[in-house]
Amino acid sequence: MKYRFLLLFALCFFGWAVHSPMLAQDTVADEKPGAAFDESELTDAQKKNVEVLDGMLNVIRRGFYDKKYTGLNLKDLRARYVKRAAMAEPGMPLHDVLRELLGEFHVSHLTVMEADAYNDHFAPEMDNTKRSQVGFDVTELEKGDYFVTDILTGGAADKAGLKRGDRVLELEGEPIADSELLLDAGGDPGLPDQHAHFFIRNPADGTLNVKVKRHADDTENIDLEIKPSSINMIQATKNSVTVIEYEGRKFGYIRFWHFLHDGMTSALKHALKKEWEMCDGVIIDLRGRGGSPMVMNACFAPFGDPPPMSTFPGMPPRQVDYRMPKWTRPVVALTDHGSRSAKEVYAANWKYLDIGPVVGESTLGAVLGSTFAQLSDGSYLLYPAQNVRDLVYGKVELEGNPVEPTHPVKDLVEYAAGQDTIKEAGIKVLYEKVKDLPKPTKKDPVDDSPEEEEGF
Repeated sequence: MKYRFLLLFALCFFGWAVHSPMLAQDTVADEKPGAAFDESELTDAQKKNVEVLDGMLNVIRRGFYDKKYTGLNLKDLRARYVKRAAMAEPGMPLHDVLRELLGEFHVSHLTVMEADAYNDHFAPEMDNTKRSQVGFDVTELEKGDYFVTDILTGGAADKAGLKRGDRVLELEGEPIADSELLLDAGGDPGLPDQHAHFFIRNPADGTLNVKVKRHADDTENIDLEIKPSSINMIQATKNSVTVIEYEGRKFGYIRFWHFLHDGMTSALKHALKKEWEMCDGVIIDLRGRGGSPMVMNACFAPFGDPPPMSTFPGMPPRQVDYRMPKWTRPVVALTDHGSRSAKEVYAANWKYLDIGPVVGESTLGAVLGSTFAQLSDGSYLLYPAQNVRDLVYGKVELEGNPVEPTHPVKDLVEYAAGQDTIKEAGIKVLYEKVKDLPKPTKKDPVDDSPEEEEGF
């Protein structure tokens, strides 16, 4: 479709982006300093671990956005970590060593991810395929305390009655901390104060038995059976489109789980033209993953003019017609500490143009254009390949500088029992914006252009 080639290009440079093949292993490994560790007698398994380390460092050497590598010397890094990497058990123990190394760069979008995490939770979001999954994630907020933080709207966990804020005690009758069903989501080892975040693998028998505690003072726990179903975050975004009735007013709501695919654009376009036609205002939920600048700007266009962007390297920025309907009634955006990447650019530009309030918590400050490379053991390296300050009005440096909300609200996750303090606050803030305005009528259409299937 028109503009699809621009979208594919943009995906290569922003947020949780697309896969690129492993680069040749050359300079970093060949220019080893005279280190004390003797690699000549490594076992085959240890050599394979070193191959993963060298492959990772060479991808960074050739593709990292900062050719000064934030002041680090890659050969020195290798010398300091090669023994630990060689001696580690393959898989997660090795990846933990590699993540510790990557943490020394102190930047976002730089981590090693298990193949299962990439294949089941990232790749499907870039080509709009679906995977059978339980439909929820957990975060270890304190040591040993795992709370449900994300539930895909309309997914298996949602239908089974799991609620945001439930403390997960057991998976398949085993304490969650010991469960092999926990799948590390990667995280940002280079950023401070990050809680470990996990996806949940499907159980072997096809039904996940989960034991949760819903309230801190509950004396009895809740047992749930979750049967994995086929879904992705694009479908969850479409499922999230609702109309909220509050104090005699109607508010449209959408949760953008990411901006990686133009399915998000079509979901917003349909909502603006259909479901929200008679709504007094709209709530745009920006909590979570980033994505493509093309999709981000297309989803921004109904509310304000996105900044010009370059669609090819070396080309001057230009205005792009995203062919989106315009929305002129009040709007509110929601953010939290998990809002990252394209979501942060969106929020920063939203504030710059004074489109509407930003309700919630400050964003993460994780804003670098990134891409994936597969390593020799099948895992994936996510690494930052571009600084994206040109996508922000005023060319503000957002990496390490979170976007602050206009209306601060703390996200109370622990034992929330399904409540959402940020969303609830957003509804009240929006009501204050619309309560004295006349209600919309059929004579006040949002847009009368023909509807299209996709945004690009």
